[in-house]
Amino acid sequence: MVNELLQATDLQYMRVEARKAMPDTINIQRKSLASDQQGGFTESWADAYQDIPARLAAGSSREVASTGRQDLQADFTLTVAYNQSIEQTDKVVHASGTFEVQSIDAGKSWIATKRCQMRRL
Repeated sequence: MVNELLQATDLQYMRVEARKAMPDTINIQRKSLASDQQGGFTESWADAYQDIPARLAAGSSREVASTGRQDLQADFTLTVAYNQSIEQTDKVVHASGTFEVQSIDAGKSWIATKRCQMRRL
C-alpha cells in the first residue's frame, strides 16, 4: 500500500485557496538589450506579465551604510502562484513601487505558491 500524504486533488485545492489570499496586483518586467550601433547596448524594461495576482509583504529591515550616511533598507516577500514565471533578473511593479527580485524560493515538493525575496528600488 502506497502511503501518500498529499493527493493531487489536495494540492490543487491548496493552490486554488492560496490564490484567494493574494490581494495585490503586479506587473513583472523583463530586461532586453538593444545594440546602440556603437558597440554597446541600451537596456530597456517591458512588461512580460501584467495584472498578476500576488501578495507583497514587508519583511525585516536593516541599516545600510552608503556614501557616508546610513539608510534603512526593508526587505519584502512576494508570493505568486506556483506556476508563475518569474526570474531573478526581473523587476516587479506594484502600486507601492518597483522592486527587484533577490531570490526565488521554488523547486520544493508540493509547491502551492512561489515566494520571492524582494528589494525596493
